[in-house]
Amino acid sequence: MAAIYSGIHLKLKNPRTPWPDKLKLARFAWISTQCLLTNKEQVLFDWTSHALACFYNKKVEVPLEVVEGLWTYLDDILHSKKLRNMLSQGKTINLRPTVAQMINERILESTSGLTSVSLHTVLSCCSGILTSPVLSVTYTANYELLVELLSGLCGLSSMKLKQQKSEQPLSLKVFEVFLFVLSTYLTIQKQQANSNRVFCQVTANLLQPLLLLRHLLNTRVWTEHDDIKIRQNLSKEIRSKVDAVLQSALFTSDHLQSYREEVLVSEDDACAKRRHAGKGLLGPVKKILSNVCVQGNSDEEQVLFYAVKSNSLSLLYKFALDSYCKGAENKLVGFHLMTKLVTALGLTDEMNIEQTFNASNWGLALLVVENLLNSCLVSDIYNVAVDKIQQKEVQFNFYRKLARLLFNNAQMGIPAWYRCLKSLLTLNHHILEPDLDELLSAVWVDADDTELRVKKAREALVSATLQTYGKLRQLPKLFEELLDVICRPAVDELRPTLLPDTIEKSLSQCLLDTPPSQNLEICWLVLKRMQSYLLPHIQEEMGDFALKTFSVSLLLNAVLFSFKTLDNSTPVPIVKQTQNLMEEMLNVVKDLLKTFEEKLVTEGPWREQIQNVTLLLTHTWVEVDTLFQIHCFRYTSPGDSQSVTSSLVERALTLKNVEDEVISPLGKVLQKLLALHKLKTHMLRSCTVSDEETANKKPLLQETAQFIVSSQEVSLTPNTDQIWDLQLCTINANTYMTAHWFLITSNLPLIAPYLDQKDIFDLADCVLSSLLQSFHPSGNNLENTVVSVSFICRELFETQVLCELPEMYSALIKCTIKAFVELLETSHVQSTCPSLLKPCAEISMEEDGETSMTPPLKRLKAIGEEILDSVKMRSSIRISETQMERFLSLLKVTQILNGFAMSSEDYSELFLSLFMMANCVQCDESVSDATGLLGELFSVMATLLKVTNSTTILKTVHGSSLLEAVMTSLFTRCSKGLFTGVDGPTWLSFLQSVLNFIQSLIQLIIDRKRNMCLNLEKFTSFMVESNSVAGVLSWDAEESKGKSCSLQLHLVTLSTLCKEVIATLGKSKDLDETLTHLLEKATSVMEPVIQAVLTRQGIGLLGQSFSVEVVTVMLKGELARVCHLVQSTSEEDRRVKISRMSFYRSFFQQILKELHPSPRPMNFLVSSVNYLSAFYTAAKKTKSEDLDELHVDILRSIHALLSGSWMSLSEVKELEGAVKELLHELLSDCSEEQFHVILLMLRESLVVSKVEGGHHTEILSAVTLTKLLASCLFPEHCSKAFWLITPQFISTLIFVLKESSKLPPLTRALTIPTLETLTVLLHHGEKHLSNPHHVIMVLGALQFVPLDSHSMEEYHAAFEAIHEVLFAIILYPLTMLKALPVFLNCFYRLVSSIMYEGRQKGETDKGGEKDRESLLKCAMLVERMYTHISSVSEDFTVTSSFMVAQYVIALQRVTLQTEVKARLTEGIYCILDRCAEKDIKFLNTTLQMGVKEVFKDLYSSYTHYHKSQRQGEEKYTV
Repeated sequence: MAAIYSGIHLKLKNPRTPWPDKLKLARFAWISTQCLLTNKEQVLFDWTSHALACFYNKKVEVPLEVVEGLWTYLDDILHSKKLRNMLSQGKTINLRPTVAQMINERILESTSGLTSVSLHTVLSCCSGILTSPVLSVTYTANYELLVELLSGLCGLSSMKLKQQKSEQPLSLKVFEVFLFVLSTYLTIQKQQANSNRVFCQVTANLLQPLLLLRHLLNTRVWTEHDDIKIRQNLSKEIRSKVDAVLQSALFTSDHLQSYREEVLVSEDDACAKRRHAGKGLLGPVKKILSNVCVQGNSDEEQVLFYAVKSNSLSLLYKFALDSYCKGAENKLVGFHLMTKLVTALGLTDEMNIEQTFNASNWGLALLVVENLLNSCLVSDIYNVAVDKIQQKEVQFNFYRKLARLLFNNAQMGIPAWYRCLKSLLTLNHHILEPDLDELLSAVWVDADDTELRVKKAREALVSATLQTYGKLRQLPKLFEELLDVICRPAVDELRPTLLPDTIEKSLSQCLLDTPPSQNLEICWLVLKRMQSYLLPHIQEEMGDFALKTFSVSLLLNAVLFSFKTLDNSTPVPIVKQTQNLMEEMLNVVKDLLKTFEEKLVTEGPWREQIQNVTLLLTHTWVEVDTLFQIHCFRYTSPGDSQSVTSSLVERALTLKNVEDEVISPLGKVLQKLLALHKLKTHMLRSCTVSDEETANKKPLLQETAQFIVSSQEVSLTPNTDQIWDLQLCTINANTYMTAHWFLITSNLPLIAPYLDQKDIFDLADCVLSSLLQSFHPSGNNLENTVVSVSFICRELFETQVLCELPEMYSALIKCTIKAFVELLETSHVQSTCPSLLKPCAEISMEEDGETSMTPPLKRLKAIGEEILDSVKMRSSIRISETQMERFLSLLKVTQILNGFAMSSEDYSELFLSLFMMANCVQCDESVSDATGLLGELFSVMATLLKVTNSTTILKTVHGSSLLEAVMTSLFTRCSKGLFTGVDGPTWLSFLQSVLNFIQSLIQLIIDRKRNMCLNLEKFTSFMVESNSVAGVLSWDAEESKGKSCSLQLHLVTLSTLCKEVIATLGKSKDLDETLTHLLEKATSVMEPVIQAVLTRQGIGLLGQSFSVEVVTVMLKGELARVCHLVQSTSEEDRRVKISRMSFYRSFFQQILKELHPSPRPMNFLVSSVNYLSAFYTAAKKTKSEDLDELHVDILRSIHALLSGSWMSLSEVKELEGAVKELLHELLSDCSEEQFHVILLMLRESLVVSKVEGGHHTEILSAVTLTKLLASCLFPEHCSKAFWLITPQFISTLIFVLKESSKLPPLTRALTIPTLETLTVLLHHGEKHLSNPHHVIMVLGALQFVPLDSHSMEEYHAAFEAIHEVLFAIILYPLTMLKALPVFLNCFYRLVSSIMYEGRQKGETDKGGEKDRESLLKCAMLVERMYTHISSVSEDFTVTSSFMVAQYVIALQRVTLQTEVKARLTEGIYCILDRCAEKDIKFLNTTLQMGVKEVFKDLYSSYTHYHKSQRQGEEKYTV
């Protein structure tokens, strides 16, 4: 046979053999062991290579399908196990260079769109060659060939990324092979001895393709079709490798001299050329830029290549700075390199625009300039002193040219333009100072914002300008320029707001830090400019002097209100200068007021502005003058202080009385502010004034308060939807209402004491109406800087200011009650509850009975009696759907009312009004959600019953009467068929609301104690004798719906009553007798009702939990009653007997059947588990004979339930509480045999093979039961047995953890619950687990838990679970001694993970608010661990410096989000607290250069912020 196969080689070479046959022979020869050829593998390799080479060199004709087969054959060989085994044995295979060349050519073909063979096969061949160390020599030994391959793959990847519009997803294979080739190339590049050769190859062949690919990866809009591995992993790794290739190739230390010679001007160019002739590069910057600045052939390519260039220039500059400008050297080289990169954007050396520059590229160009300038700032390239003394201001001159370029080509619609100017300002304020007037005009005074991003950038530049000149103590100079710009002729009559919120805050902060003398100088500048330039021409028609005067007045107001006030420590010269300023300003104010009083201001469009200026300056002067007088005893107000201030205020307020004088909206607000000042002044002086004088002034103050409030305007306020930005200058007819309301509410505590009842009720009515509007969705989406009337009212409620104003709050409650009543027709209310419409005086006149009661209490009693009578008469009031919507809004308002702040009368009237609505109001048939409305009413009433005033209700109406009225009303509705959807969630929610109300009312009756037994007996008798019970046995199918409602309500009420009675038992023997009698009556009625409901299917699937809960209450009630009776008998007769035990047992059997065969509602499962617990307790108390069988049945049932395939993890979690209580009951008196059954059940379920078999829910059930079991208290013999077997549990759980971690879908479903169980075992086993080996095993298993979940919620769950295990392990000192390095590695895994996930991301990668919250929680967990480690530092003393080193190494790689960084920093500060001085020196010595800088910054902030604070705290610590 061997002879037959030995001729294959000849057949392969024979030209007559058909190519398909040759390919079949070659395949057979490779796999056959009977084919004997000398060096067979090499022969077949060479034949395949030769065949492909002949085809591509056109020496032979080969069918295309055979060519495809040859490539596939080659791929099979390269990836075959046979070849791997042969190479691992030391044998060699020579791969012809032609194969590598053919692969490169095929990849290049694919880039151009021509494909003769499958690209996937070619790429697979390529990866097969490179992954083999023997075969990869073909590429690694030929540097140019590897560069060609990398260039081709780079072009191919770019082509795939450019096909954004194509629906075809990105090929994962292309990017995997490219990344592998890139990694291989990076390794080979670093091994090259000739750096010039590498530079030339990279610039010529790789620079532009790599930069293009990097740009496309950064800007790609990822779609759901793209492989997530490319997006999340490969793209980031590719960008990182590209950066490493470019930096190591273009900016090595060998090339520094070449860069220096090119960018620095040489004195002798000839000498420079001679030096270059020997070695080094000639013009490296020029070569780089020539390859970066590629021109496209079409408009689309031009746009793309300019974007690539703009993104690449700042990147290349960063590489250059990192390589050459780390220390104090080569700063000038860095600067000149930056100038060349700037000119590459399409600019000349003199910073002018080239003719070919496209104006649409300004946005990209400015972004590049911004990044380059910021890089210069970070690297400290520009040293002002060195540049001026040593470098002849070469840098300053360049920046001046750049500034002129920006001003000559202003791009005020692009945010980067403002940021470039801000960077220049940060470099040196002298760069922009010659153009300061142009700067202030363009970005402040005459700016026109059209977009939010532009506005933010502009305001940031203005703020930076203010801060810079403030730090330089040159604010007066800046204000002088600003005043010049304001006073020059405006381009547009309507200039934008001079002091928006951001700029005003920056100005205030700067003025606080500025010396008082300069602040006064600024005020004098503003005042003099107003006096000399603006006021004399204020009435000229041709100019805009009135507008300018108003702007300057606002500026003066802002300055005076911002800088630090005078106090008793202020130097006398400053006080004197301030007095002079205030006197001069007073003269200006008097002159302005005089012009209006003497009617010197003529009619015209400027009149309103002059009026605003007058009132604004008056308001400013009186406020500042009063403030100075309060805080500085040396300050003397000009003239008689009281008379001058009062006179000014009165004169300003009387402007409204001048004939034909119309006050502008801003003027009205300013007048109200002046009136408010009048009130404040009176309050300040009230302590020094006699009571008689205060009483005399009260009418005047009331008039002033009424003027501020203006009831006519307040009545119109709720109807407005105006929005105001809190700026005085924006108050106009469109914002006045909101500004006025803001003024009233922010000063309400000052105004309210002087208002009469009418004004208070008007304000309360406005608040209520506005609150009703605030529930509209449009009223809740406002920014922080703007307000509306409804928004202000909502904030007013949240601050609880109204609660501190009793009269105001009482008025608001009365308005709410009135709004409820006004919903209904007056005739209906008159017939149902007429006393609700009558005042107290009228009712007290009608009543002739008790004289000891107060009129309000008489009225409330009358209201209560009328409501009860109307319920007995079954009166009803119908409302429409429109009325119902307003009803719901009023209920929302009532929900946020603070019941604790209400007076007794208001509280009782509100409750009774709601009670009347709940019992007498019925919705029309057209209303769909009538049951929901009634449920809301009961919920609100239940909430009101929990406040301290709630006992006042029982003073007006008996508790039993209230309960009877509610049930009568509900039974009446049931009989009329008004409740629909009895099995739906709405009905169950309604039942819960009724339950809460009845429970709260019964608790109130019990807590009050007075007539408690009488009330409960009366109500119990009412429920027992109810018609609903009587009609149970005669229940017809036709009446099923109404009877079902009635019976459910009946059961809810009785079960609630039983619960409260059970909770009250044991407080008093006499009381217990009455309560047990009530329990017997209630349970005797409940049994036939619940049996009727169960047998006749009165309750649907959703109501199953309801029936179980009722039976559970019955059982607990009967058990409590019987146990109480047994305690009162003799010891011989003490045997617990439950009369209905057979019923409870049959119910128990039914629950076991229903519990786990198929999915059930969660509330049913919880109530069923609770019933099992109650039944087992009853079985123990009655000493049931089959207790062991019950024990086993319950355990198996619970295990089967938790093992159900339909049970989700969240449902298992929800069941844990009930199951834990059940286990506690089962184990409290557990025998050894019973406990042995539990352990056997757990051991049989915890089988690792079930994870792979898909039975993870069964394992989850055992894991959950193990966790709950560890938390239970059981007898001593059981405890010993459990903790003896716990090490086996731990080992099994670790195996489960490892297996489930291999399957990502099981991370949340099984891995995390297993971790939680291990945590509980470790926490409770601290005294029982003596062998540290078991704990160390847990530490080792933590490494397998994945932390790369796609869901942030799942990531947080895994993170927290690992953290909790680590936190539990710290409690084991022996373990920490032996496994401290492993512990720290596990913890460092968490630290590095949160740093990666918490890094700053692009707009597309940012998660939602929930994701940010999850990240912050993870960061807080890390902080918690650091803090705890520092508190037990004796175990971590040696490793503190190691932990800090790990932290800064991880921190150096990323830029963290602010909130995450703050948490992590606080944690690492605690570790630094435990580092000795030698540890800090060690870190400074051993850390690498980049990491060392990060550590220095960290230690500096630690010393400045944390260490000093800690030392201060320790100083006062005992």
